[in-house]
Amino acid sequence: MRKRIVDRKSHPLQEIEKDYQPILEKVSNIRGKIESLNKDLVGAEPGGEVHPNIYKSAKEGKRLLTDKADRAVEKMKAPQGPTWNGLLDLNESLKGAVNLLRNARAAHGRQVGAVFENEMSRLGRLTDSLQSVSRELDDSLRKGKATVDDLDETMEKIKERKNLLGRKNDLEKKLGEFRGKKEEIEGELDKERESLASLEKSERFEELEEVKDRIEKLTRKKEEIRKRIGSKISELARPLRKMSKMIERDKHMVSSTVLEAIDLYQKDPVQTALEEEEGLPKLNAMLQELESVLEGEMKLGEREREKRLEEVQDIIENEKIEKLREDYHRTETKIDKLKKKRKKSPLLEKKEKLEGSIQSKKSEKSEIEERIEKKEEELEEVSEQIDEKSLEIRERVESALNAQVENL
Repeated sequence: MRKRIVDRKSHPLQEIEKDYQPILEKVSNIRGKIESLNKDLVGAEPGGEVHPNIYKSAKEGKRLLTDKADRAVEKMKAPQGPTWNGLLDLNESLKGAVNLLRNARAAHGRQVGAVFENEMSRLGRLTDSLQSVSRELDDSLRKGKATVDDLDETMEKIKERKNLLGRKNDLEKKLGEFRGKKEEIEGELDKERESLASLEKSERFEELEEVKDRIEKLTRKKEEIRKRIGSKISELARPLRKMSKMIERDKHMVSSTVLEAIDLYQKDPVQTALEEEEGLPKLNAMLQELESVLEGEMKLGEREREKRLEEVQDIIENEKIEKLREDYHRTETKIDKLKKKRKKSPLLEKKEKLEGSIQSKKSEKSEIEERIEKKEEELEEVSEQIDEKSLEIRERVESALNAQVENL
């Protein structure tokens, strides 16, 4: 197609070449006649008597007119050969010559024609003939240029399609690389998942899972102990608040230890009990003071007073909170030992590495899939552009070359 288009681009010039010689002969003939007329006009004299003023005006007009005619004749030079650029130059020269002659007639024709009417008539006919030849050449060149431009556009479409095909090949190559990488990652993922499954089924790992279960059970026990401690102390919340107000109003005096205990056990009773030193001296001092106030000046209903006294005495005598606290710390110690035992196992580290690697590869696979999807969309878009460009080329070739494209 490209070869035929290049060959076809020379046809407009070849077609013009057929008419070039007749046009050149016409131009040469007109040029010669204008030169001859110009010489005649330079030496021409009036055929009869003419008023001096009219003669003077005609003589000056004749000088200016013949000067422009000489310049017009200079422009009417044919090129050495019928090259495209040469013909374009000739076309512009003829247009310039016609404009000069028409301007000369418009500017000086009236004065000169008053004395040299025949010569001016001849110049008018020659100017019209030259304009006709100029239009003939201009029409041929315009048609040729339109054909060449159409062929150039067709060639540009072919180039654009070739570039699109190159881009399509690049996209297909990249897609192949991405799909190969995806398969590679999937293979590695399968192997690592199998390794992880095998590890999790091993006896040693089952032992670790049993340890994990024990840690979880003990952790739940810890939370239950915390709740029980909180529940025991919360039963005394109301009388503790009343005792605190009595102290604030100077209705009851207590030691600094009791003051500190009341403040701590009201803010965070569970954590305070767990962090107190062995024997819970602050809690016991506070409870003994509360017991004394409950038996004495604290204003409470008799039934509630008895109930709260029983609760305080039960905590003090049976060491309920102390025992719960000791159980909590024993449980915590067991958890720490089990965690250390589990942490020492190389299986956990291997499991973490496998899980981390699996997660990393899953992310990598997801990224590759996104790239594949994007490249597939680009490929689809480029393929559509190629189809559109192919259709344009088929239509242009059919129009410009009068040929059918069988395979594109």
